[in-house]
Amino acid sequence: MHPKLFQVALLQFGLLFSPLCDADNTGTGGTQLPYEFGQGLRYGDYYLSGYTSIELEDQFGMPAKLSLDDLSFFIGGRVGRWFNPFTEIEFAHHTLIRQDGNPGHGNIVVERLYNDALLTDHDTLRIGKILTPLGDWNTVFAPPLVPTITRPNTTAQGFDSNESGFNWIYDLQDGETPDLQIYWQPENEWFKRPLRETVRNFHNVTGAHINKPFGLIDKIGASFQHGQLIETGEMYTVYGLNAIKTIGNLMLESEAITSRFSGATLPGAPLRLHDHESGIFGLADYSFTPKWHGIVEWERYQDHFVSQPSRNTLLGIDFKPNSYIIWKFEYVRQLGMPTSFAPILTGVRCSFSTLF
Repeated sequence: MHPKLFQVALLQFGLLFSPLCDADNTGTGGTQLPYEFGQGLRYGDYYLSGYTSIELEDQFGMPAKLSLDDLSFFIGGRVGRWFNPFTEIEFAHHTLIRQDGNPGHGNIVVERLYNDALLTDHDTLRIGKILTPLGDWNTVFAPPLVPTITRPNTTAQGFDSNESGFNWIYDLQDGETPDLQIYWQPENEWFKRPLRETVRNFHNVTGAHINKPFGLIDKIGASFQHGQLIETGEMYTVYGLNAIKTIGNLMLESEAITSRFSGATLPGAPLRLHDHESGIFGLADYSFTPKWHGIVEWERYQDHFVSQPSRNTLLGIDFKPNSYIIWKFEYVRQLGMPTSFAPILTGVRCSFSTLF
């Protein structure tokens, strides 16, 4: 990494975020304020919150850069049985400093926009644009909530990650009974994301996810999804498994998917080299103290558009001074062929993320 870029990055991190680590929720006279940092702002039945993430990235062979990776705002309400809206709007992947001087402008993305109708105490009908319940990572991938900066390919865009349509949720919320979600996207994704955000878009998607909890954290789940890949015209079917297990200070997490693609590809579309696409990753998160965590991750992903799989190894350290702030430092080693949709490259990354 260029020394001057690294010095500027450290200065930016210090100036922007050091005061946040010491912030509290009291006024000058010790009076409780209506807003608490990390918990959002509530006004009657409505609330406003969000998160932000600043990332320093040095992928070997690529210009190093400091970027505003994500600035997301959550606006929602719990009004009654039939009207419970939620919106997430984010400003993503905006380059602040780049080693070669080339700017990189961010994108404004409508990540979620839906309403929950509470049919019964345990049944919810969600209509709108949601994070698709396929696996576990896709529904919680906000930077302050996941252990790594680098998102595994297995959890990325090998499936429709933002479903727009209807979602039925059955959940007893007793920590023991499996919860079930069934969803249907009759057409295309609402508020289509720009090419920088995704190179795969999906049409007429149906799917389901069942999840069995074992206490507060441990769980095992299974997923299914079927639809059409718009860019190529192929039909696809995805099956997935996900699991989390804690053993003392050690948390083990894994997801695996396998997909089958069929049908003729559209003229000009990439050549399909395999009829199947598959991925699996395993992650170990060990808490040395409540604030310091060590991360080890391994992944193998076979893209159906490339001949050989990508194999990724990650070593990382997380520092979490409190429940809503996290610093991450990691090294990624990539072997084989990067995927066609979300390339992971060898390099180092560090980030600062916080809920607000």
